[in-house]
Amino acid sequence: MARRTGAGSGRIPGRHRSDRRPAPGESVDALVEAITIIREIRDPERRCGVRMDGTYYHVAGAERGPAPAHDIGIRVGAYRPRILRLVDRVADGWLPSLRAFEGGLAGLARAGRHVGEGAEAAGRDPASVRRLLNIGTPSPSGGSGALSGPLIQWAEQLAEATLEPGISGYILGGDDATAIQQFGEEVAPAVRELVGTSCS
Repeated sequence: MARRTGAGSGRIPGRHRSDRRPAPGESVDALVEAITIIREIRDPERRCGVRMDGTYYHVAGAERGPAPAHDIGIRVGAYRPRILRLVDRVADGWLPSLRAFEGGLAGLARAGRHVGEGAEAAGRDPASVRRLLNIGTPSPSGGSGALSGPLIQWAEQLAEATLEPGISGYILGGDDATAIQQFGEEVAPAVRELVGTSCS
């Protein structure tokens, strides 16, 4: 089972604080500070408390640990070019939602290229960054869903997302038993076959 961490605005009174809510143009820098704090707290090997006198977050001796019993990756749901290029430097992966992209799969592909550029700039292999995608609840009857149309069309759309932006895992929203069964028994195998055929 994959385990992930997201950065939020929760705080422990007296130990760390944020003086103000970052404006939209400052939120990327604030996120970098937040992820740095999370990584420091997870590192119990260092004996001193966590301290940071940042622009957005201030930590004064927060206790470290305990260390996670297993690796917990930090994945960022990023959409704009600047933060996309930072994903590979500060996080372990990318986890956007398909519905949030203007242009659907075309928008996803453009964003994926920014992630790759950021990895290369950081001296990191773009393939080492796990890319997951929230796909919501596909609609077999069509409509405005992120994925729509017959099942083979779902498979074709997801194969496209696998091949160009490099998505390696998909998160299906909702609790519709029929949609879950169809996805597992029909869509996922078809995606694997299409990707395998394209790469052979």
